[in-house]
Amino acid sequence: MNEVNATDAAPKRPRFEPISLGGVARTGARWIYVFAAIGCAGVAAYMFGVEHRSMTSGYVVAPAIGALWFGLRAFMMLGK
Repeated sequence: MNEVNATDAAPKRPRFEPISLGGVARTGARWIYVFAAIGCAGVAAYMFGVEHRSMTSGYVVAPAIGALWFGLRAFMMLGK
């Protein structure tokens, strides 16, 4: 009979530290979100102000929602 004892089981894996992003990568990611938010807000403002699209047009609403999302994401990254 081949029974496996607890002592014959595979050894536990050593605990590894999680891979952390360096300060440069984290700061760079934050700035990418900030620039994306500014860019989306600029596109929404351009479509509303220069192209004279209505405020409820998809050409204005979609980049405005993107600006809000990227802005919120950048704000959330400030706490890390």
